[in-house]
Amino acid sequence: MFNCVVSLAGDCADLPGARRLCALADTIVAADGGADILIRAGIAPDWVIGDNDSAQMSLPDKSIQLLFPRDKDYTDGELAVSLALYLAESGKEINSKALLLAAFAGQDQEQFAQSLTGNFRRAQDLSALSFLILFPFGKRWDHSWTNVLLAASLARSGALLYLSDGLSLVRILAGSVQQQAAFAPALLAASRLSEDPEPVFSAIPLDDKVKGFSLSGLKWELEQAELPYNRAAAVSNRPLPGAKADPIVSLESGTVMLLLTAAD
Repeated sequence: MFNCVVSLAGDCADLPGARRLCALADTIVAADGGADILIRAGIAPDWVIGDNDSAQMSLPDKSIQLLFPRDKDYTDGELAVSLALYLAESGKEINSKALLLAAFAGQDQEQFAQSLTGNFRRAQDLSALSFLILFPFGKRWDHSWTNVLLAASLARSGALLYLSDGLSLVRILAGSVQQQAAFAPALLAASRLSEDPEPVFSAIPLDDKVKGFSLSGLKWELEQAELPYNRAAAVSNRPLPGAKADPIVSLESGTVMLLLTAAD
């Protein structure tokens, strides 16, 4: 389902859930300490990128590490998301790994990082690609919000974009989105939220352009609504009595973050 899973170093709510989610991906990239979480779940990342300041566990033999200095102009998360995009765009070309390693060896680290992140910032028409960012939220609020903005950038370029801590599910919609399930069945099946009798659904605007947002399949529905940037207008929705949480959404414009979380 996903071209690439990106494992960051935030909080993990459910290791078995993370393992099931990773099984949906072609390639797994970890940012520094994000590799430790995967290894504890019995998952070997294909690529590990970062400055190694938060990683503690030894990497599996199959993992390829791209090591950067601690003092740099990019977060490990930015580098990991940029690497994931490069790998997804390269597809299954047999020589893409060799080309990437040759580029890393042939340039200084700053040049390589500029090339990788520059490609990310210039991205357009990613509608054929899909990504899952794991463990984006943690104690470092600055990193957490930066990770949301990185994810939103991919979504605005057309990519199918989800985030998760192994339990909660987040999807970012951007631009015109036709009516569809908010969360893919495979993701709902991988998360223990499918067993929760009353999970909580929220829709949070990430800009002031959210218009034509429709929501059905939950207790409170919306039809062609505008979600104000300065009002919590679509927070803490829940399923109909006796029904599963399977919301249907559509969007005309703007960027909105959909969240499905466990009840208090």
